[in-house]
Amino acid sequence: MCVHFRQRALLSATARLPCPLRFTPSSCRSFSWPLPLLAGVVLAGACTGAQAQMNTASELAPQPASGDTSSSAQAKPAADLAQTGTATDGDGSTPASEDPAFSPISQGKSFDIRIESPDDEVRKLLDRHLELKRYQKVSDLDDAELRQLLTNSETNIRQLLGTQGYFTPEIRQELQAHVASSAAAAGGPLPEVVITVDPGPRTTVKQVDLNFAGAITNYPPALPQLGEIYNGWGLPQGDPFMQNAWSDAKTLALRGLQAERFPTAKLTDSQAVIDPDTSSASLRISYDSGPVYKYGPVQIKGAERYDPVIIERLTRVPRGADYKQRDMVDAQQRLLDSGYYTGAFVSVDTSPESNPEDAPVLVQVQEAKLQKLVFGVGFSTDRGPRVSIDHTHNKEPVFGWRGINKLQVDKVRQAFSTALLAPPDDKLWRWLANASVTREKYGDVTYNTQQLRFGRTKLEKSIDRTYYLQYDHDSVRFNDGTRDVSQALSANYVWTYRRFNSQTYPTSGYGIGLELGGGVTLQPQHTPFGRVAARYLGFLSLDEGLREGVGKALPLPKDLKAVATGNAAGLSDQPLLQAPTSSSVLKRRNGELVVRLEGAGLYAKQGAVIPSNLLFLTGGDATVRGYGYQDIGVEDANGFITPGRYMVAGSLEYRRPLFLRGRPSDWDTVLYVDAGSVANRPQDLRPLKVGVGAGALWRSPVGPVQMSVAYGIQSKKVRLHMNLGFTF
Repeated sequence: MCVHFRQRALLSATARLPCPLRFTPSSCRSFSWPLPLLAGVVLAGACTGAQAQMNTASELAPQPASGDTSSSAQAKPAADLAQTGTATDGDGSTPASEDPAFSPISQGKSFDIRIESPDDEVRKLLDRHLELKRYQKVSDLDDAELRQLLTNSETNIRQLLGTQGYFTPEIRQELQAHVASSAAAAGGPLPEVVITVDPGPRTTVKQVDLNFAGAITNYPPALPQLGEIYNGWGLPQGDPFMQNAWSDAKTLALRGLQAERFPTAKLTDSQAVIDPDTSSASLRISYDSGPVYKYGPVQIKGAERYDPVIIERLTRVPRGADYKQRDMVDAQQRLLDSGYYTGAFVSVDTSPESNPEDAPVLVQVQEAKLQKLVFGVGFSTDRGPRVSIDHTHNKEPVFGWRGINKLQVDKVRQAFSTALLAPPDDKLWRWLANASVTREKYGDVTYNTQQLRFGRTKLEKSIDRTYYLQYDHDSVRFNDGTRDVSQALSANYVWTYRRFNSQTYPTSGYGIGLELGGGVTLQPQHTPFGRVAARYLGFLSLDEGLREGVGKALPLPKDLKAVATGNAAGLSDQPLLQAPTSSSVLKRRNGELVVRLEGAGLYAKQGAVIPSNLLFLTGGDATVRGYGYQDIGVEDANGFITPGRYMVAGSLEYRRPLFLRGRPSDWDTVLYVDAGSVANRPQDLRPLKVGVGAGALWRSPVGPVQMSVAYGIQSKKVRLHMNLGFTF
């Protein structure tokens, strides 16, 4: 069964599938340029593929005015097209005039070339890819040889213009000199070739016919997929016909087939009929979807050190479900993020021996080492030099869980923690147990905290969830010798959602985080309390439309509903933002606004003694710049800064790229204003403490590095701040 679509109004696409051209003559007409380009041309191609390996061929053949599509003319080989396949600016190919492998005979030029055209894009195209430019370095050309080159150059020009949809150009070439070599040798002016090109009308797409065969035509669950391919065709009616766009459109449609259910889909036929008289193109494309593939058993290779059941749980492909390429990518990423594997490859078996109704899922892994020891050094303007030691044992001998020990020391904070993390269960939840000891000194106050935590956690691609019981013991010493001791037991839930276009250098998207907790103090009295904290970080791109930029920087109403109802699946189904590419980075001109908001509160009766690590302080590199680390708090009767029950903080930052030679560099200029406050009562949060500053951000190979100078409005001090990396 074959389903046939006639294209009317479709969208654009961006994939690429190179397809060479062949020109074939048709009926003779009285034009001044070669017969092979006089009449209608057919651009035909075939593509066969297995596991996304595609080869294509296209040809230009005659389209007689009578409607007879047959022709006995001998087609010209595609190889004679003089490297027109890369004839577009920015494609990474070597310009004709800069090819060092062509001829090293002369370091100078034997003649000049001047290209004139009313279309700037056409002039740039010819200036970059004209084959004639390669012969400028040949020093011994005589007059006859140069004129022969001009004859061949006209064919090359027509081929280049044909890739951009111009099939009826007017071309005039003039040689304004005598013998090139003698003129150059005499030291006089070089001969000049003047090429004048009027490209004529650009060919546009008149009609598109999409044909599908295979299981997709009679498998109801695939009908939406078929509709998306149809509506997403990349070269719709009315668009200019260009060779790259033609190849891109075919590739995108094929990928749409292979992305779900049909990994062995292939392009069986493609044809573009060009009519130069009307400057129009009629396209016909045929695909064979092949059979529907469903998941079968998981077959594992490379599992020796760790239990293979970990791979089965992380792969998460239900047997009997329809194949999706996204499932393979997500499974592979989960394996890599688990910490048990340094390499992973996941695919469905599409070999001829495989049964599509029960196709094995092939998983090949490279296991991580059993133990890892990491020494680290660092520096921050908040806490000075820092040293750390991390030890990880992926399969400790008692429970078989992962053991993680960390020691970190700087002038403000010294901390040691040990944790156990179980392998994931069938739903990817893990048991965790953690113990830590921390000493921190802020100004005249020293905090000694011991903490125990036991619970479960689930870390996914964009959502992290953790719930746990926590015990806290806190001892606070003041310089006057006084000491406060407190204990608490609490139940907590932490939820984080990230939707950034990059986890390293985001320029668009947002993240939100929520913390909820409740418990009771154990010392010096038993007092119930509740705790809540929320945070938001958004990037508003100024290179996009306002509505589009805001839509990416703010949660949608359905996102907020999913947050309120705990519908993690609803958020997981949201389409990911497109990651930055080399081309999008080059288009980054106006930069972005970065907005950060934080709020937190702890609710308990007045006079209740709460462990300090459950309360709030702010200030420093990552919060309110212009103030010292954790300098913003509540001042007690003795003048000491202590944590408070309520906290608000926010920041508005503008980043704009610095330009070198007209292109954005790896450096951004940064301007910002920060504000924050801590109090024991909501009404005491005003006035906010404000800091303003400016600096630079370097997009280093290991992550963003931001350096800035900030002035605290209330503190009346200037501070240097440095931030390394990006986390949320």
